Amino acid sequence: MSGPKPAVDSITTRHVLYLIVMHTIGAMILDFGFNFGLATAMYKSANEGIFIWPLPKTLAGDAAVTIVIQQFLTWFLDRLAVRGDLSKGLVAPLRMPKDASRIVRWFVGLDYVGVHKSFGDKARYFLGFHIKRIAVICVATFVLFWPVTVGILTVLKNHGIGADHGPHDGDFNQWPFPELFKGVYGAAVGMTTPFVSYIALLYNGETQTKAVVEEAVSNEEV
Repeated sequence: MSGPKPAVDSITTRHVLYLIVMHTIGAMILDFGFNFGLATAMYKSANEGIFIWPLPKTLAGDAAVTIVIQQFLTWFLDRLAVRGDLSKGLVAPLRMPKDASRIVRWFVGLDYVGVHKSFGDKARYFLGFHIKRIAVICVATFVLFWPVTVGILTVLKNHGIGADHGPHDGDFNQWPFPELFKGVYGAAVGMTTPFVSYIALLYNGETQTKAVVEEAVSNEEV
């Protein structure tokens, strides 16, 4: 690794390994550990029953909130991680493929590529670029994961798996069911991370390409 690399036109074996090892397997392990630890703090000493639906200890509600928080953090932290890896030359940024789908182009946000210096530009960039895309990912993740998760929890409840036979009478108070549930669920939601990483590679590649073009035009004018 010897500093940033120039953007390349197509994804390489190194990119594939980077996305699979670091941003899929690695991300899922981190998400599992983070969510397992958070669930331990939330549920280990709970003095109320843990149920699928009723508040305050609701796994269905927890699953929905986990999507929003985790996708928000993933969008920003993973983009920062990719930028750091690019600055070290771990991988090269990518240029937008000519046959890229409209969805990929929208997520990259070519209209937003560039440097945002003023506060107004940064505010519009944050709201117009980041929040819209995080919202779309959250909705897509919710549709894919949440109903299936609630269905699985319902089946487990009907079979008495994880049930508390003590004073709390919860559906899933038996340790470590809530912790394992949240850890595995967080890891599953983390499977969206490589998509965010791929978008970040393209965004940085297009930013680099735009900067090179603008510099060349500026030199010609001089």
